[in-house]
Amino acid sequence: MAQKRCPSAGRGARLVASCLLLLASGTAFAAEPFLAPAQPSGSIVVKLYPTESVAPGVAKLVTLGVPFPRGSVTVAGLANVRVLKSGSEVAAWVEQLTPWRHTTNPALDGQSVRVARVQIQYTFAVTYPSFETVTVEWGLTSRTQSRPSFTNPRTAWHLVTSGSYVAADGVYEPDVYAVLPPDHLAEGVLKLTRMDAFDPGVAEARDDPYAMDAVEHWPGFEEQQHAAKNNSFTLVNEDDPRVAAKNYCPYKTDYEPWLYDRAASLYVLYFRSGFFKALREAVRAGDFYDNHLDANGRFDLNPTDLKYSYNECLAYSHWLTGDDNPRAKIPLVVNSLASFPSRWSPSLGFWTERHAAFKLLANVVAYEVLGDAYKAGLQTIYGDYIWHQNGADGQIPSPRVDGGLYHTGAQHSEGTRKAYLASPWMSVLLVDAMLRTYAVSEDVSVASFIKRMGNFEKTATRADTAYQYDNYSGPLWYADYLTRYDGTIDMRSRQYMEEHALEVGAATAWAGYFAAVLGTPDPVLTQRATDLYFTYDIGVNYWIRPDAPASGLAAYRVSPWRKYGWEHRPSAALSWAMANQQ
Repeated sequence: MAQKRCPSAGRGARLVASCLLLLASGTAFAAEPFLAPAQPSGSIVVKLYPTESVAPGVAKLVTLGVPFPRGSVTVAGLANVRVLKSGSEVAAWVEQLTPWRHTTNPALDGQSVRVARVQIQYTFAVTYPSFETVTVEWGLTSRTQSRPSFTNPRTAWHLVTSGSYVAADGVYEPDVYAVLPPDHLAEGVLKLTRMDAFDPGVAEARDDPYAMDAVEHWPGFEEQQHAAKNNSFTLVNEDDPRVAAKNYCPYKTDYEPWLYDRAASLYVLYFRSGFFKALREAVRAGDFYDNHLDANGRFDLNPTDLKYSYNECLAYSHWLTGDDNPRAKIPLVVNSLASFPSRWSPSLGFWTERHAAFKLLANVVAYEVLGDAYKAGLQTIYGDYIWHQNGADGQIPSPRVDGGLYHTGAQHSEGTRKAYLASPWMSVLLVDAMLRTYAVSEDVSVASFIKRMGNFEKTATRADTAYQYDNYSGPLWYADYLTRYDGTIDMRSRQYMEEHALEVGAATAWAGYFAAVLGTPDPVLTQRATDLYFTYDIGVNYWIRPDAPASGLAAYRVSPWRKYGWEHRPSAALSWAMANQQ
């Protein structure tokens, strides 16, 4: 193994260090608002990538979704959305695809455009893999050239026969991809949590594993950025051409790689990076997943298990490509999760935070896309979870560590059967769903739920040396597998709990953010999130094996395959939350 080096601190490191210093000194500063401020006027440069089949000199239909921060553009204001090429206006069809919704405030509900669908004809001078650019402008000048009608975007899609897909997979993609700037996507307009875009030094191509292995600690949160990018190549079987087929990710035949929403995880990589490769793989994965959702909203590679039913990826595909096909599947996913009860009871036979999270996530995304038909259900579900956190009307023992959604080991199918306990790592999934819920409700009880969950997470997170990493010898912080209601350990480690440090750290950081917003900043939450990120940082290098391709193995190991989703989908906003802790 090459000698490790630590490069000088960059922006992310300075943000964390400054945050900790301010907390320690008592210096006050205001956490930024959860939602990005309105941008009544502005412009973005959009990269248009022709795929391999697009010839120069031939006009092609291009459809894209353009998201806006809440309050930026009204439906009437869409008349001032223009597409420009070298300063000249391009005829465009522009319509609202999805409004910003709000469960309680009519002054916000449906009053501004969240995603506009834009369609143009475009003729390329370049061929794949080059790109050309157009500018999308809003709030400045009225559009003078409009297309007469909307055309189904799928008329300009083709069957995918490249990368890890073959024709028999039945996956389709756009002839032209529209790639939006990451600074715009990271404003939380689609994922609904504000994020930091990737550092400019993180390139789109897979990094040399020898170079990555030689750096133990990247500045700030760059370790996460490099890992999210590099491990995605392994996920789509493009780590190294020497990797043997028997060691490929079996995503076409095995359901396990899809747990935690493989496609949405790739979309999140795109939101932060603005990489064409990330968007293309996300759209392809989304179409594969859409094709394999049955009439009951179940994933047909494992149709009896409802924890494989997601509509987050369907929403992203709909919003970014303008395709209506994924939208039609969203109600099916909600229905598939209807059998799981949101109202916990000691008499239930089965209950976990993971299933609870996916039920909430399905309903909040359905509300975002489809509107009021899903509002009452959404409010009932998150209200049930808050009731559960409050003690379920005395059905959970007290005194207890506040924050966890305690249930029995028998209900969890793991742990001590009669003990009341909660899962720190599954609770992260609940926080992720509650963050979306907060964005569409701004309900202080939801903010409090997330803050209180952090109280549980910091109690359940401990330091020891009983981890698998052989590239470090000191104590590392990571969460229990299961923690009892009184804060004691029920199961400390199963399947290497240090592997959940990144997303547990993200949930803890969000608890710190809402503690600050609610006027009760908690430096312990900030410190614990920092400790957990350090554990993750150590783990990244453990999983890099530069010499492995010579033996037919991936250099950037992802094991198990579902780890990519559990780590990266809920943790994309970690650095932003860490910079807003007081």
